[in-house]
Amino acid sequence: MAASDTLLRLRYRLVPDRLFGELLTKSWIDNVIPALALVATVLVMISVIPGFLSVGTFSDLARQVSEFGLVALALTIVILSGGIDLSVGSMFALCVLAALVSMNVFGLPIGVALMATLATGIACGLLNGVLIGYLRLRAFITTLVTLVIYRALYDIIFPRLASAIVGSMPVSPTWDLIGFGSFNGVPVSFIIFVIIAIGAHIVLSRLRPGWRLRAVGGARRSAYNAGINV
Repeated sequence: MAASDTLLRLRYRLVPDRLFGELLTKSWIDNVIPALALVATVLVMISVIPGFLSVGTFSDLARQVSEFGLVALALTIVILSGGIDLSVGSMFALCVLAALVSMNVFGLPIGVALMATLATGIACGLLNGVLIGYLRLRAFITTLVTLVIYRALYDIIFPRLASAIVGSMPVSPTWDLIGFGSFNGVPVSFIIFVIIAIGAHIVLSRLRPGWRLRAVGGARRSAYNAGINV
């Protein structure tokens, strides 16, 4: 018993449980933990991958962040509102397919292709919104079903047009600028993503629609009692 008591005292003396508990209650800890995880990941990559800190590596990372960051940004808004969207990957694939078909198959200008891409995303999101918001279906099950539907549409359309998409390479300086251009070494696509992310942050944190959306996601009943149309 004496030995176990001694070990127990050492455990309480050496392991700062109270300190960890107090840190976890701080409001800023939610932002610090992901930042520390990111720093740790970068340090591991530096030690494992030679030349990780090169300009080319960060340029490629910035391009990838701009592509998937827009999808993550949209999904963040959905989650902040208290919902979930499992079909976002299939919607992303359909939107990319719409852009490729518009430009490579039909030869449409880039402006029209972008409009077709936005229309595809809006149509898919509108279907999810009607099913969940107006028909009161479960978001998890509904978006799981639409995930399968959107993916099936992609699998049906793409094989039929794959040869036409691959065989045609339209010349568009604007398209090349968005996809491969850079400004002082910073990819244009990443600059566009940062501008959109800042705009989304302002809307969510500084404007009334963003406050209402976060209120609905935080406590739907309380938001309803406060007069917000949920």
